[in-house]
Amino acid sequence: MNIYYLGPKGSYSYTLVSKEFPKDNLIPMPTFGQILSKVQGDTDGIGVLGIENSISSSVHESIDLIFNSNVFIAGEACMDIQLHLIGPSGARVNTVKEVFSYPQAIAQCSEFIQKNAIITHESPSTMAAINEVNTLQDIAKAAIAGRGSLPDTDLKIIKENIGNIAHNMTRWVFVSRERRCTGSKINKMSLIFKVKHEPGSLVSVLHALAQANSNMTKIESRPVPGSNWEYAFWIDIEIPEGTVESITDIMSRKTLAYRIVGAYEKGRTYHG
Repeated sequence: MNIYYLGPKGSYSYTLVSKEFPKDNLIPMPTFGQILSKVQGDTDGIGVLGIENSISSSVHESIDLIFNSNVFIAGEACMDIQLHLIGPSGARVNTVKEVFSYPQAIAQCSEFIQKNAIITHESPSTMAAINEVNTLQDIAKAAIAGRGSLPDTDLKIIKENIGNIAHNMTRWVFVSRERRCTGSKINKMSLIFKVKHEPGSLVSVLHALAQANSNMTKIESRPVPGSNWEYAFWIDIEIPEGTVESITDIMSRKTLAYRIVGAYEKGRTYHG
């Protein structure tokens, strides 16, 4: 099976997919949009999209891509993340004036960056940032990335664990063109829906889901194009096994329109 991930090799996405899909064909892609395009043209392929982080919240690019497509979530996984300042030999914290990294990684290290008055440059991935800094070999330029990105470079860790918060978890979802589940059981669902533009309509849906013993773990909203500030909602809910049909019944009765983005097994957590 083809597994499309945000590359190149050495990125956090690569670390995750090498653990979750060790026997599959791992294919690096430069952007989340290109991952989605590959999945839409590959019946058996899986795309791996970073969806949220415990510090910087949702990865809005991924949320919007799924909102605006017909792909399905087939599974998920989480990984705890440690972010380090990485640069060439001779670099020190006080020599670094510019830093390169993925936008979410920059956001997660904002306090260190501000404290040291460092200029930031966004990169397509943490590994792309590492490659840039490895090419430049300038003690004034560093990358923010993980330890797994160091092999095959001439770089070193300048300062460990520069993230704002020590506990830093990122969640990925596995998207596919066809509805499927990569696990052995279904105990989680992702749903997109619209409700009447009137007081209490959203509360009515959420109350019914709570009565069905589901536990909401995420909620997002996006404006409905062409409307006067009406919204579509995305929710993730943990559900008792065997209740997909009852959840579907609630959505059909309580919403104007809904889409089951995924019914899958709650993912495991890895250490980066």
